Amino acid sequence: MTGFNNLTYDVLEHVLKFVARFGLPMIILAWFIVFFMVVAMIFVLRTYSLHGKWPAALAVGSVSLIAHLVDFFGTLKACPDLSFEANPIWCVVVEKMGVSLARWYGFTGKVMLAIISFEFFSYYLVQREILLPDKAQGFFAFWQNFGKKEAGNRIIRFANIKNFFAFLFALIGPFCLYIALLNSITDSVLYMRMPSMPIVLMLYIIILTLIYLFGNYLAVKRNA
Repeated sequence: MTGFNNLTYDVLEHVLKFVARFGLPMIILAWFIVFFMVVAMIFVLRTYSLHGKWPAALAVGSVSLIAHLVDFFGTLKACPDLSFEANPIWCVVVEKMGVSLARWYGFTGKVMLAIISFEFFSYYLVQREILLPDKAQGFFAFWQNFGKKEAGNRIIRFANIKNFFAFLFALIGPFCLYIALLNSITDSVLYMRMPSMPIVLMLYIIILTLIYLFGNYLAVKRNA
């Protein structure tokens, strides 16, 4: 496991260095993109009824907020001046704007991502009602007909892709808990024995995909 961990961390390091090359303007732009996503989703959701859906979405947003803040404050506890921070975005902000602004950048970014988790899960739920087939059927037939009312017989259905992306993005927040766990480990040997962040992230996305596939299928089965 250690050898494979080293390989994945080497790849991750190259990716992070590539991101850092874009510099401060791109980092600031990223913050504003997230901010405008929060605002834009408010207007999108205003066109739908969230009756009966907001409790689940609020739960998802709350879990995401907790996970993001555990990661944020855990990082500050382990390294208050962020001198050992591996996140290239934070590193650029620290270098160009100082630690104080970097903390506010990170904190506000984490909070906004949690808000987006709430918004995206709300959007996923309202869109799912539109995309679900009218009647229960076998698993593969269900997915052949998922979103068919909106897109006819087209193989690639954009609404289905949006629905899956909204679900995936809304539930990616809890992954921060694993990052916080790794950051809390001071024993370097134990750290390298733990599954690397890229490995766990890949497995987590696979699990979320399976939950999406079978969760939607069971939703129409329950209502049949």
